[in-house]
Amino acid sequence: MGSLALLIPIHPNHYHYIYTLINTINQNIINNIDLFLIFSNNDDYNLFNKKDKITKIIIPSILPPNIVTYKKFFALNQLKENNKYDYFIVCDAEINIIPENFNKPNILNKIESIFKNKTIYAGNCGNTSNITNTSANLFSNENINKLKHITNNFTLYYWWSDLPVYKREHLNDFFNKIGCYDRVEWGHFDHLIYLNYLILYHNFNILNITHLINRNWSLESYTTNDIEKLKILKKNNYSFSWITPKLWKQHQLFLMNEGSFLLYHLDR
Repeated sequence: MGSLALLIPIHPNHYHYIYTLINTINQNIINNIDLFLIFSNNDDYNLFNKKDKITKIIIPSILPPNIVTYKKFFALNQLKENNKYDYFIVCDAEINIIPENFNKPNILNKIESIFKNKTIYAGNCGNTSNITNTSANLFSNENINKLKHITNNFTLYYWWSDLPVYKREHLNDFFNKIGCYDRVEWGHFDHLIYLNYLILYHNFNILNITHLINRNWSLESYTTNDIEKLKILKKNNYSFSWITPKLWKQHQLFLMNEGSFLLYHLDR
């Protein structure tokens, strides 16, 4: 069985989310998924109270325009040769687990289904075109034009539609393709960039969910009272790996059976 880790950029105002996450994991005796926290400096790390429960990564003393994406890419670049891991889930601190489903077999099954199905769930959303456009511009001009065509002139949006997970064996090639990332801008959304890489080099395809469930956005923060829309997503191989607390409350039995294991956007 493969191995995986959680990578989370962190700052002191959000430490309480990680303390709760660690307590929940400990209470449920879950010990086989490593937690890396990415700190901006040693001072922030010194303020953290549960050092024995995490592995630290501290970024160099530079402040790029988009420090969150930089911290994520720096950590991935640091770990890309560590063959202990097959996958990295890279997300923000405002998360917690669903204990019944937070186990390595279920999580790896979900992750492997994402890379097997090769489907990216995107909605029509013209007002995010700058994000989609900017997240394409680290690639060559030829590939930017390919992505422009595939995303209907950058009007499709797919940020955090599904679990933000990276396959370690891709990372050397991924960073070679995007080049230097130490000046990433606000519009460079880390997992969008990686999804673009998967489209360009690993035959991933975009599925327009607007035509399926009338969603003019990605599946980020998706909620619905209509369980039939969830069944439509299921028929289209959606993983339901991570969900918002609101959707969890609306359809807990369905999502438990689907193996949902992570709650995100706890601050919203």
